[in-house]
Amino acid sequence: MTRCVRLDLRIAPAVLATALAAAVTGAAVASSATASRADAGRAVTVRCTEILKAADVTNGGVAGTGHCTISGAIDDKGKATDYRRQIANKALIRRVVVGRNGTITFLITIHLGTGGEPPWSVISGSGRYRGLRGKGREVVDDFSATPATFVMKGAVSG
Repeated sequence: MTRCVRLDLRIAPAVLATALAAAVTGAAVASSATASRADAGRAVTVRCTEILKAADVTNGGVAGTGHCTISGAIDDKGKATDYRRQIANKALIRRVVVGRNGTITFLITIHLGTGGEPPWSVISGSGRYRGLRGKGREVVDDFSATPATFVMKGAVSG
């Protein structure tokens, strides 16, 4: 009987350590999941003014250049370059914004002739924006103005 008690006393610290490790790991996972949910959906607004080329660019070349200001979850501003590609009735705008803290590349998908607010997504980021994800809508698309003005609203995470 004494041997069993001694064996139990030797096992008890190992069992306690394993249980404690499992509890700490579970709390860390729960905390990480909560933090990820808190980071998801941080509102962002991107306001751009650009000078567009006279003719619509359809081959992926530069369609316009200008300046963007990003506010909300991100506070940055810098030069913007739009690259436009057209496939059938869809225009794909790759808007590259080079700010103080890095570069963010947005993809805006415009279904020509349908109206509405085109969706955008973040397709890449560098510097502080590495790993950034996001999506939203382009709520102002005044491409006929000089300079043209664009406003994108949505949410980012990462």
